[in-house]
Amino acid sequence: MALIDLGMYLAKSTWAVSYAAASFVTLVLSWVAITGAATRNRKINIVLCVLSNQLSELPLSIMCTDACFYTWLHLTGTFQESLLVRFFYYTNIITAVGLLYLSRRSFEVQALGQKFLDQLAKESKEWIELPGPTTARFWQQLLNPFLWSGDYTLYENIPYWTPKEQLSVLESDGWESAAEMSLDIYKPHTVEGGDDRPVLFYIHGGEWTAGSKKIIGPLLTEMISQDWIVVAVGYRLSTKAGYPTQLLDCKRALRWVKDEIRIFGGNPNNIIVAGDSAGGHMACMLALTPNQPEYQPGFEDVDTTVQGCLGLSAIVDLVDMNNICNHDGRGRFIRDVAKREGSPDSADNIKFLSEHSPRFRIKGGAGVPFMIVHGDLDTLTPVQNTRAFVNEFRNKSNASMTYLEIPGGHHCFHLISSPRSWYTVISAGQWLTHHFDNVAPVDAAKKLQVHEIVEWGWTV
Repeated sequence: MALIDLGMYLAKSTWAVSYAAASFVTLVLSWVAITGAATRNRKINIVLCVLSNQLSELPLSIMCTDACFYTWLHLTGTFQESLLVRFFYYTNIITAVGLLYLSRRSFEVQALGQKFLDQLAKESKEWIELPGPTTARFWQQLLNPFLWSGDYTLYENIPYWTPKEQLSVLESDGWESAAEMSLDIYKPHTVEGGDDRPVLFYIHGGEWTAGSKKIIGPLLTEMISQDWIVVAVGYRLSTKAGYPTQLLDCKRALRWVKDEIRIFGGNPNNIIVAGDSAGGHMACMLALTPNQPEYQPGFEDVDTTVQGCLGLSAIVDLVDMNNICNHDGRGRFIRDVAKREGSPDSADNIKFLSEHSPRFRIKGGAGVPFMIVHGDLDTLTPVQNTRAFVNEFRNKSNASMTYLEIPGGHHCFHLISSPRSWYTVISAGQWLTHHFDNVAPVDAAKKLQVHEIVEWGWTV
């Protein structure tokens, strides 16, 4: 009997301590989510970003979970009235106030997005209202954040290398890296081969060395629901040569898409590149460096122009000469991503960083329309550099630049299904539709009657 009592006491103590620790951590993360506080350590900032993003985007879910846990502890008698229990009770009240503030702030984007859509409506003459509490979609998304459309066919892991490139990669980096040179295609069920629908060419983030093309997020599902062809691009994450291998792989994928996408119902002359974080960086680079031979080794004569670019939390300035970044981003990129020797502040390395920074690739004259979306509390990719990029683009380029700075948004907040993400994604989706979804339907008699892709190869 004594052993049972001891076991019950230890179990209750464990739950109580766990809840106390969780209460303290939630309080700290709520403060980080509200203020956007950061450290000088990159790894700590990444952890804080991932965790605080959950609170910033899903505050009501966190609050309900905490309330259920607290109630269960009381009903089971795990918590006995004490000064410590009272302390954490008041701590939770403070945290709840913070979570309610985060919840209210997440809906501020509705007003920003509606203003943006109203401006688009003046040109398109089609007025769109963002879903509010009186709409079915609002409650469907709120009660089920993972509500995604399943009306599509997924074609997975299609390689985009040529046989010659495959052999070269196998020799230098091995089969695992060669397998990363593939893409996934999401084709809506309503689209047939030859329909010439717009193509969203999406590049995932992950600091150029991590991430996955399988993480698609709300933007891609939104565009699939609008009958766009979505291409999720993978690239080599671990390569002996280092960057710009990742960028060159994305160019190779673009080459494949231009040749083959009509089979899946896409228009090779209506491709919009997009990406988040490091993927946003490469999307911007693709849009700003079309047909430049140094970025197309072995396929210099291939047309790599695109029709537009959408960057989400994109890294646009690798140089960061004002050291706005909270950690040594310049040094890490040179050492771990590009795998170059010497000081990151040497003349050669600064030149290299400048050449691969979208901010310093902007040219005058005609260009393609850009849209940049960035959270004002991003601690991994400083919003100040993005503002500078947007200003320089507007001063130098004749192409249009649309910029949405999202209040309360942290790095890659849009990957989490939340009110802030929905309003941002719907606004971005309408921008895409307004600029690029205006191609007349293809005559049924001219459609490609292709139902299945069997084999794809190159003449070497």
